[in-house]
Amino acid sequence: MNETLSKNISRWIAKHRDDIVGLTADLIRHDTVNLVTDGRERECQEQIAAVLGGLGLETALYSPEEAPGFREHPAYFPGKDYAQRPNVAGRWKGGGGGKSLLFSSHADTAVVAPGWSGSPWEPREQNGKLYGLGSFDMKGGLAASIMAIRCLKELGIQPAGDVTVESVVDEEFGGANGTLAGRLMGYNADAAIIPEPTNMAICPATRGGALWRLTFRGKTGLSFSGETLVNPLYDTGKFLVFLEKFEKMRSGASGPAPWYADDASGLPVIVTRAEAGDMTAALCDVGPEQSDIDIWVECYPGVSEEQLKRELTDGYAAMFPEGQMPEFRKMIRFLPGSELMPDFPLIGLLGREVADVCGHEPQVRGAPFACDAFMFNLHSPTPAIVLGPSGAKAHAADEYVDIESLLRLTEVYARTIVRWCGVSSLHEGE
Repeated sequence: MNETLSKNISRWIAKHRDDIVGLTADLIRHDTVNLVTDGRERECQEQIAAVLGGLGLETALYSPEEAPGFREHPAYFPGKDYAQRPNVAGRWKGGGGGKSLLFSSHADTAVVAPGWSGSPWEPREQNGKLYGLGSFDMKGGLAASIMAIRCLKELGIQPAGDVTVESVVDEEFGGANGTLAGRLMGYNADAAIIPEPTNMAICPATRGGALWRLTFRGKTGLSFSGETLVNPLYDTGKFLVFLEKFEKMRSGASGPAPWYADDASGLPVIVTRAEAGDMTAALCDVGPEQSDIDIWVECYPGVSEEQLKRELTDGYAAMFPEGQMPEFRKMIRFLPGSELMPDFPLIGLLGREVADVCGHEPQVRGAPFACDAFMFNLHSPTPAIVLGPSGAKAHAADEYVDIESLLRLTEVYARTIVRWCGVSSLHEGE
């Protein structure tokens, strides 16, 4: 990366600020809410395919079901419909001799949270922020990866190694089958960058997590004849008391080195919903037969689903020995955490690029969330690092991405392609 090329990339980003924001806005306008078993990503994916094809990339739009060995793979999660949910990938062939790089994003979004001040699919720019569903998680990062390639192509740069951009379906809610399909279709590389929102932190590790429905059983009625009644809400209450203490206990403990040794945020335990009794009845004069709570529990890399479940059951039994043990029902796939070794060369390279572009040393830490990085790091030959833009309110009302960070991210991505993949040829471009 000579000084002239560095300045040309920076100038291109500044000149095309509206194009970068515009592509992000175009993607936001598509309703790509993940419907858990189904989805509606097709139109957005078709637009992405058209953009990638327009840049001259070898582009493919394919169903995850086309991936060889898809349903037989041990990481496949059943019960999904991909009839109208294609993946898209575009490959920029390198001149040869360089390392390859893959940018992997997902097109689907979480559901619309209550409280939006306007339409979630009508992008709105205000005070340096671009609002819209998926702007932060993660259509902004997807747009940045595409625009980084456009930048280099228009500057006349030919990479030595291949550069691939993919947009997969069904990542939210523990999907990741779309990500698996990309690996099975052969879209692998010497390294991958996942543009999930990290606030420009470099994350060589991600947490894992599980979403369970816990069921407590009871016996209802009125004890007019001496019947023994059991109200499951009492045991549910005990378990909720345990969960609050469990989360506080975990927040005081340091995570595993090196990526989570200074993790001050702790591991969240979120009760996402609770249900008991006949909610359609005008009133109830007896206790419920059943009480259900849904909980999301996160864990660090190296912790299995059974280990995480055992942490909960052992801790609850120790606090309430007479408490009813709940039934566990898995609501989504278990998302294992994953991590890279500290000496993986892309980590240091990204650190230098972020420092040069942003003017300060970046955070290098484990991501404070679970995502599909495990599909790369545990089930493919491609090591993956997470690096995405700044913003706020992911999965909440009035989600936004910070526009300045989006521009910087595009510049970091373009510079990283040059550094990592090498340059086969350089012709005078725009």
